[in-house]
Amino acid sequence: MSIVCGTDLSAASAGALEVARALAAQRGDRDVILVHVIDSPDGSAPSDLMAAARAGLDAQAAVPGTVAVRTELVVGSPDEALVGFAETDGSDLVVIAARSTGGSLLRLGSTAERVIQRTHVPVLVIREAAPWLAWANGERPLKVMIGIDDSATSDMAIQWTQQLRRRGPVDVVLGAIYYPDETAERYGLPPCGPVDLDPELEKLLARDLLKRFGETAGIGIDDRQDDTAIARPRRGLGRIGDHLVELAREDKVDAIVVGTSQKTGLNRLGSVSSIIVHDAPESVICVPPNAVVATAAVPSLRSVLVATDLSAFANRAVPYAFTLAPSIGAVHLVHVIKDDAEAEAAELAKALRALVPTGATQTVQTHVVRGDDAAAAIAQIGARLGVDVICVASHGRSGISRALVGSVADRLLRVTRLPVLVLRPAS
Repeated sequence: MSIVCGTDLSAASAGALEVARALAAQRGDRDVILVHVIDSPDGSAPSDLMAAARAGLDAQAAVPGTVAVRTELVVGSPDEALVGFAETDGSDLVVIAARSTGGSLLRLGSTAERVIQRTHVPVLVIREAAPWLAWANGERPLKVMIGIDDSATSDMAIQWTQQLRRRGPVDVVLGAIYYPDETAERYGLPPCGPVDLDPELEKLLARDLLKRFGETAGIGIDDRQDDTAIARPRRGLGRIGDHLVELAREDKVDAIVVGTSQKTGLNRLGSVSSIIVHDAPESVICVPPNAVVATAAVPSLRSVLVATDLSAFANRAVPYAFTLAPSIGAVHLVHVIKDDAEAEAAELAKALRALVPTGATQTVQTHVVRGDDAAAAIAQIGARLGVDVICVASHGRSGISRALVGSVADRLLRVTRLPVLVLRPAS
């Protein structure tokens, strides 16, 4: 793997090259590819312009450093050239300097923006080199914020950050913007006001952010104490991107890591990543959805929820839940009854307890919950309990029966954000 650094031969680009070389040295890379592109639609440029560009490129590469610089001078489209070099050379990072627009805020230049939109490789946009250099030299931790939502691109951003942590101490802020009504419904809690803070809701969100990142508060990867992660859920009242930029400023982070959806056309205008790369005064790392990012944090299954209607077939899912949960983990046995049903909760809990396999060492809790929508009730209690996976049996209805009665398992797959193990009937 190698790092590609795009340059326009400016002082800002020289700073980006310095960061690229420091990161390459930290990783043990042999060299950095420094690319300057003369923008020309027809692929041609005057000889004097080529000579001047070559001289400037060689001068920038000649600055002493621990990693060699391989220079490439290209005539053509800057974004196409940078993306092409990154992909053909097997690079795993593109480093570009942000361009100043003359004000106090640095905004992204059009070339960098197009690269982010097109590349399959993560892009680091440098707005201040000093924090990266100090971190790469072992002088201080780097502080980054990950903008997290429910998308798979956020998982890519998390894994990229975990990889970064393997090379040095990184303090992480997990930033997530939530809207009270839909979040309260997700956890099965009473709705709260649009402007009122709900401590219970934010506590659940913080717990789930830390679990998604793969650690507990204050403990870094491999249980190191030299880097930390904190969760910062924030109620949303406007654009998510604006909230995340504000949150990054409040926490004084050095960089924001965000997954990019790489939308096109009008869909791009309001995207979270687009707002962040345009408006954040910090460096920004954009991780595209199809980037090759090695898995650094493997999800663990510590707690399992198994739901049963207490029928013979549904009860067969219970042993699978104990198989998924480790011996020191927790299993939650759940039974859902209609809101208006007359039932004795204690007797139902006793029936659930009787399903526990002999010799099980897991912690077991039983839950009898009410709800006319069984799938929603299961999803909500799973979210509140913070389980890692849900286990259910599907009765395997089909055709008219399925259309009229519906499938709890099928609906559960649509309403929950958790992994679901579905036990199918024998064919």
